[in-house]
Amino acid sequence: MRAQQFAVLGLLLLPLLSAAAHAKPELQMNMVAEKEVTVTEAGKKIVKRVSAQSSAPGDVVIYTLSYKNVGDEKATAVNVDNPLPAGMKYLADSASGANTQISFSVDGGKTFARPEQLMVEKVKAGKKEKIKADVADYTTIRWVIGEVLPGQAGQLGFRSVVQ
Repeated sequence: MRAQQFAVLGLLLLPLLSAAAHAKPELQMNMVAEKEVTVTEAGKKIVKRVSAQSSAPGDVVIYTLSYKNVGDEKATAVNVDNPLPAGMKYLADSASGANTQISFSVDGGKTFARPEQLMVEKVKAGKKEKIKADVADYTTIRWVIGEVLPGQAGQLGFRSVVQ
C-alpha cells in the first residue's frame, strides 16, 4: 500500500482519500479550535473549552484533529501536515498524537525534521548564518501515523498562542 499524505487546511470536515482504485482506506478528518475559559457554575469556578471563533493576543488556542478510517483497507504511513494558522505561534512541546512521529517545518512544508535538527538562516551583523530554529520559526507540523485500520479513529493536537 502506498503511503498516504494529507494536509489539514481548515476547520471543516475533510474527507481524505488515497489514490487507490479498488478497496481503499478513506480517512475523514475534523479539526476543532478551542480555548479554555474559566466560568462560575453553581458557585464553583471551572475551566471549560469553548470555540475559539474570537481570540485576543496572548490567548492559547487548542487545535484537535480527529481522524477515522471509514474505508475498507488499512491506511499505512499516513502523513498529516497542518500549516500553523496565520498570526499564531506554536507552543513548544504541545504537539500530541498516540503512535505518531511528529516533526516540524520552517520552510512552509517543503522539508520536515525534529526540533533539535531544524535550522534557519538569519542575518547577524550583516552576515548570513545558520542557527537552530525557534518555535516562532515553525510553519507546519507533520504527524506520521504508522497505520490506521478500517474503523479505527484517533486524535492529533497542538496548542498555539495568538500573536
